[in-house]
Amino acid sequence: MTQISSAEMPSVEADTVPRGMISNLMSLTLMILGLLTTLEGADPDTTLPAAVLVAGPWMLAAGVFGFAGGITNWLAVKMLFDRVPLLYGSGVIPNRFREIRATIKGLIMTHFFDEEYLRRFFDEHGSQLTGGVSLEQELTALLASDQADEAIEAELELLKQGPMGMMVKMAGNDMLKVIIKQFMGGLVTRIAPVAEARLRDKAIDVPALRVQVDRLLEVKLEELTPEIVKGMMERVMREHLGWLIVWGNVFGAAIGLLSRTIAVHWNIGGVP
Repeated sequence: MTQISSAEMPSVEADTVPRGMISNLMSLTLMILGLLTTLEGADPDTTLPAAVLVAGPWMLAAGVFGFAGGITNWLAVKMLFDRVPLLYGSGVIPNRFREIRATIKGLIMTHFFDEEYLRRFFDEHGSQLTGGVSLEQELTALLASDQADEAIEAELELLKQGPMGMMVKMAGNDMLKVIIKQFMGGLVTRIAPVAEARLRDKAIDVPALRVQVDRLLEVKLEELTPEIVKGMMERVMREHLGWLIVWGNVFGAAIGLLSRTIAVHWNIGGVP
């Protein structure tokens, strides 16, 4: 069985660092400029234009709040995938990789290799399969169908109400569906020839087939180390994580400007 190499999994840093770093640096620069301008404005001998002096506190407020929002979101992303010393709760995905593996297996066995469904499928299509129809093509088409998406979505919604609810919500339905379908694609390729051989022999034993699938899944999932699980989730989520940091800067800056507006309007001292 081909093992999944953690080296093949792209790092989230490749996408989040440029976008997130740029936004954080912009907020930091704005904060420094605002601070320097505000300090210079306190000097009676300053030569800065009046407009710049007026803008200084506003830049400081936007920069402080924006940088705080961006750096906090960056740390949240870091804690999601990596263990950070002294920060309890960091490294959620590596710490819970066993639960993630069990969730994937449960979804596959429940919705794609349900005993009642397999019996009905073989009863309805057994003659066609023995006539040369590819079982692999049939299962692949099923995997790509709307019914498969609806089944996975329904099961994920049920999982959200149980002990794994927080983990499922954090990972997101879209990400888990991609991971489940990736596993199913490889599994279908391996199990279809076995099933077709049994069909040709007219000796389909659905419970035994489910046992074989269960064993194959167990072996395959055992290959998933914390690093590989982390890499799989990064591969799905990475394009969105950079925007999380960017929007942290944007909304932080907006809150800073709102704070400054309130302070000026009501003449509240000590508010950035």
